Amino acid sequence: MASPQRFEDARAEAAIEWMVEISSGEASADQLEAFDAWLRADPANETAWIRLQEGLMPCGVTARRGAGQAVLKRHLGAHRENRRNVILGLACLAGLGVISAGIADRYIPLSEILADRVTYTGGQETVALSDGSELVLAPRTALNIVSEPGQRGIQLLTGEVLMRVAPDATPFKVQTGALTLVTSAGTFLVESRDERLAVTGIEGTGRLAYASATESLAAGDLVEFTGGNRRHLKADIAAATAWLDGLLVAKDSSLHAIATKLQRYFAGIIQVEPGVADLRVTGVFSLRDPEATLDALAESLGLSQARLSRYWIKLGPAKV
Repeated sequence: MASPQRFEDARAEAAIEWMVEISSGEASADQLEAFDAWLRADPANETAWIRLQEGLMPCGVTARRGAGQAVLKRHLGAHRENRRNVILGLACLAGLGVISAGIADRYIPLSEILADRVTYTGGQETVALSDGSELVLAPRTALNIVSEPGQRGIQLLTGEVLMRVAPDATPFKVQTGALTLVTSAGTFLVESRDERLAVTGIEGTGRLAYASATESLAAGDLVEFTGGNRRHLKADIAAATAWLDGLLVAKDSSLHAIATKLQRYFAGIIQVEPGVADLRVTGVFSLRDPEATLDALAESLGLSQARLSRYWIKLGPAKV
């Protein structure tokens, strides 16, 4: 049996990007027309698209063949492929060696692929819970929803989620790592990425439990744990929730920290050279167009910018 053929190149990455976008069910008519134009621009693009769809067939995801207006009409009028199936298909392709796990992971956090809800790079999802609560998942977020009788809540595995908790006699419990938040109602922001855990109170009150300690959390409170250290701070709610509107608010932030946040919205690679990583930045930037934001940062800070296609961008000191 022949081994699967790999297609680890820029066109393959573009095909994956289009597949995730279209299969999300949120692609606009303009985006679908742009996809059609991409297919028609180069026969190699169509080939990469077809190979990707063929590769998904053994993973239980329906392949879609064809190009041009036929593909466009099918995507405009047909039932959208279930996003979870598409995500699992990407993981399957990585497992088969058709694409590298590194490429697949740029689009979806593979380590948490089997969670109840997973968002991909640049994706944002709103989930309505049966108790009337609502969750808004930031990009690259994975969580499980508690569904046992007499209980309600979530387990945040990775990422960031805004929770609008509906009033109910049953406490709503959020667990992430060793940290637990319990509330009866209110709005809260919980983040778990790398070594940072953070909970922000936006509306209502809750109670935090960690290790052998507990403390209350009110609106305007920010409790964060980084590197084993705990800090209780006053929250900047407008800045913390700006991502809901596709914005990044930086207030004396390092360039490295900004690039890290942009990376969650960009399926390529963003590199910041050590010599400029600690530059301080204040401003409001677009998360929906990371490339434009990087252009603006390079221009305003007088940095050099190197690009390889649209999938690798590096910021460094100005060239003499």
